[in-house]
Amino acid sequence: MQRLIGKKVYFDVNVFIYALEPNETMQACFAAVSRLFAMAQTMTIHAMTSELTLAEALVGAYKNNQPLVKLYEALISNRAELAVYPVDRNILTTAALLRSQQKIALADAIHVATALNHQANFLITQDKRLLTGDSVQKLTLDDLLIP
Repeated sequence: MQRLIGKKVYFDVNVFIYALEPNETMQACFAAVSRLFAMAQTMTIHAMTSELTLAEALVGAYKNNQPLVKLYEALISNRAELAVYPVDRNILTTAALLRSQQKIALADAIHVATALNHQANFLITQDKRLLTGDSVQKLTLDDLLIP
């Protein structure tokens, strides 16, 4: 976690899911996510995500747990400790460029493009298949558990 201090850190959707929907198999990751949010709240890191994150997180909430909808809407909102960036034309063209260079799903490309366009140093995810290229370093939640 030390390497994140003072850096711009992009949160993928699963960071938010682990925060609000932890289960027994996620306990170690829940601890890492809790530390990430604490670092964001104290402005130790500059946390960011995309508005796409909200759309992705709400799918499961609408299907399985209606009370989570309000929690996700509150958590994934633009405020001092979390920048939530819109999916604009620049993000979409960067995402298209990424997709032309590698096999990557559109949603993943939008996340990476948002991180790139807003100069994130790190992208935090639990998606081990996600490719981020050389401009932003991907860290999984598991990586953050290693001292």
